Amino acid sequence: MDYPHTIRLRGLWGYEVLVDRSPAALRPDALNGVMHVPGDWSGTLGSGFRGRVRYRRTFNWPSELDPTERVWLAIDGVDAHGDATLNGQPLGTIDGHARPARFDITSQLAAHNELLVDVNCPAGSPAEAAKLRPGREHLAGGLIGAVRLEVCLAGGNPPPG
Repeated sequence: MDYPHTIRLRGLWGYEVLVDRSPAALRPDALNGVMHVPGDWSGTLGSGFRGRVRYRRTFNWPSELDPTERVWLAIDGVDAHGDATLNGQPLGTIDGHARPARFDITSQLAAHNELLVDVNCPAGSPAEAAKLRPGREHLAGGLIGAVRLEVCLAGGNPPPG
């Protein structure tokens, strides 16, 4: 097998709005559903939505995983900040749209897995938004980067960011 072996977690993910800080209230039917990842939430929640959204994706144990291999979760970016949880165990934070995050999840894997990524895009003035989200201050937030599992040999370096 060539390393890293990549398993992409793209496509439709479940979502639910946890906090709505937008000036206009969302329709009740927009508070949860499915969204395409990677992508922003403009088509579902609107480009002006500001708040916290939980993304949910399930996946199974990678087939034929060898004891000499490690599994990394790679998230290429969220807008503006995020936190990742696997099977109820916090993995860590994702610090923005231009900073990928990587987590060694080998020891947390189960036969059936639930990945949660909470994305927070705070409300603020245009100047605050430009400082927090340079280049994206007028765009919708969301889980905008690719999400994937990367299988690598144990003892090797994590996949490059």
